[in-house]
Amino acid sequence: MVDRWGAVRRSGRRWLLAVAGLAMLGAVAAVVAIWHLPDRMYTDQAAQASLQGGLLTAAAALTAVAGGLIALDETRRANANTHVREFYVEAAKLLNDPDNLGVRLAGIYALERVAIDSPADQRTVVEVLSAFVRENASQPAPDPAGVAARRRYGTDVKAALTVLGRLPARSLVPRAALNLLGGLPDPTVIPRADLGSVDLPNLFLRRANLTGASLEWANLAGAVLDWTNLSESMLYGVNLRGASLEGTNLTRVRLDEADLTGASLKWANLTNAMLNGANLTDVTLTDAILTGATLDGADLGRVRGLRQQQVDVAKGDPRTRLPEGINRPAWWV
Repeated sequence: MVDRWGAVRRSGRRWLLAVAGLAMLGAVAAVVAIWHLPDRMYTDQAAQASLQGGLLTAAAALTAVAGGLIALDETRRANANTHVREFYVEAAKLLNDPDNLGVRLAGIYALERVAIDSPADQRTVVEVLSAFVRENASQPAPDPAGVAARRRYGTDVKAALTVLGRLPARSLVPRAALNLLGGLPDPTVIPRADLGSVDLPNLFLRRANLTGASLEWANLAGAVLDWTNLSESMLYGVNLRGASLEGTNLTRVRLDEADLTGASLKWANLTNAMLNGANLTDVTLTDAILTGATLDGADLGRVRGLRQQQVDVAKGDPRTRLPEGINRPAWWV
């Protein structure tokens, strides 16, 4: 609905300006006609003067119409900008309600509407939602045994992350500015995050720290996660179709049943990772580290850049399919 109403407003403005342009063209045509038509149409000077007067009146009227339409457009734009500012202020206020989840969710989706309807305000919306996630994602205290607790994000934080992930791509505006969450040059973002089933397609998050994150069944299709630390994370069933994971630390990651179709894992570290039943169609594994990686039931028949040395240090079973030219290690059972 947000896109539809924004498109309606933009279409209305285009029609308004088109009509104003036609009116101006008509006025110009009338002025030109004042000098050329009377002499050609009439020989009587009185008739010529009458026609010139009529054309002059028409030109003035058309000019007034064009000016009025342009003024109307400027007024509408000013009113729209005022409305956007007021709407933004009210939406931001909703985020601060500490007791009502529904109110906070309304604020999040209202800000999404602001960002889509007003491209000039998208960067501000991204920064506000990033700050909201930062403030509501404080690290829980460790248990008495000293084991770090997992950050369990609420529905509102997941909603904010989802909105960040699906905002339109605009020049010089990050689609999902999760690197802003730390607020510091340190790229550490949200270690041990619980973001199961979050919808963040085309996420851009390079050199971040998501150690121990829980992203089961998340949609990260087309995401750019180059050189990000995802070690010990749970990525069971995650959608990483077409994603870029070049140089990513995937040590001891669970990628069982994950869809990695067309993903690039050049230079990725998959030491002791679990990829049982993962879809690896057209995955690029050039210089990826597969030491101790479990590939039971995985189909590597169409992977790219795989070498014998990589397979020799990985683990597989009789169901594991390998590309032509790659020999199955004798110790795979």
